[in-house]
Amino acid sequence: MSTTDRHDQIVVSIYDAALDPGKWPALLTEIAHYVGAMGAMIFEVGTPDDKPHLLASHFSDTYDADLVRGYLLLHKDLEIANQAIFARHSKATDEIQLIPDSVLAATEAELLARPNQKTMMQYGIRYRCGALLNKDQLFHDRFSMQFGADAANDLPMRLAKASRLLPHIAKALSIGRPIQAMQRRHGTIVEALDKLDVGFCVLDDRMNVIMGNEEFRRQTEEAGVFRKDPRGRLSFRQDSDLGRARALMTGVEGHGRFGARPRKEALEVDHSGGPAATGALCIDISPLHKNRELGEGPVAGYLLMSTDTSRRYRLELPTIASLFDLSNAECAVLELMAEGKTNKQIAQERGRSLDTVNAQVKSILLKSNCANRTQAIRMVTNISSGFLVRD
Repeated sequence: MSTTDRHDQIVVSIYDAALDPGKWPALLTEIAHYVGAMGAMIFEVGTPDDKPHLLASHFSDTYDADLVRGYLLLHKDLEIANQAIFARHSKATDEIQLIPDSVLAATEAELLARPNQKTMMQYGIRYRCGALLNKDQLFHDRFSMQFGADAANDLPMRLAKASRLLPHIAKALSIGRPIQAMQRRHGTIVEALDKLDVGFCVLDDRMNVIMGNEEFRRQTEEAGVFRKDPRGRLSFRQDSDLGRARALMTGVEGHGRFGARPRKEALEVDHSGGPAATGALCIDISPLHKNRELGEGPVAGYLLMSTDTSRRYRLELPTIASLFDLSNAECAVLELMAEGKTNKQIAQERGRSLDTVNAQVKSILLKSNCANRTQAIRMVTNISSGFLVRD
């Protein structure tokens, strides 16, 4: 198998893990072997309201789980300090950069003398690197890769090879978060999908609808953005929207273009031809290779996730305010935006001028690095788990 073919195969497997997180350990091992690393981890570093802590949510299946947890407990303070340095070097742009451990100390001798480094070297780990996979939520989706001494001469080349995969991991984690949140409550994927306020649809490679959850069916009937044609294929109201969707259904090369902010890759389509302020769908599309839980056999096609930004969502405003340094007034405006209200309606409800509300919305978008309110609502509902239906 050529290097390009293997890369593409790994990318599709990454998107499969969005639906089945149990695939991550073996997949991280495969990615490590492909890059020439000893292993890899996906983990979290607390939240703005928590005491800093490290939680390795997924790691290579060649690693012993007790050793990983024991290491993180033993060297918690050093690791949290190190992750802050990795994050500082990684967070400037949308691009995902693997930061080598040379940034952690002034000299190599100082680095090697540290207790956590000595522990890693007992297990053959000489080099490591870190990256942010989510630059909207800096405490979520950190990535680390570990290398042996054999990487001394070509570490930059190995990191460059790994970096081509990281935007896909970031997107898969983003898409998988609502599914996994509900799956923890309801068991099977299909049961979980029907409990979500986010539309999910599985398409084959000819855009035939294999299955869709209740919210997808509601959007099909009410939003006027897409529909199932008489042959059972997904069709968009506008040819331009169909063309953009098909561009994401021609292989893996169209995905992962926005690094640690995959939400920017989503299609934004206004409801029924009306102005954007009346509501829009924010539509994510990712490849899907094989997943038996969604049908009678393996599915080869695509997963579509659609957030209706005109619906009312619950926001975790303290967390969002902390992440983006929002004022109390901006939080109040954002909460009304998440209720699907236009700027004019917000101005009337808050007793403010339209110019004032326009300025506050513009400030929210600037602080959250969003191009428009559709992106902003999609992002903050994901942060808040606002896509969960009340049980």
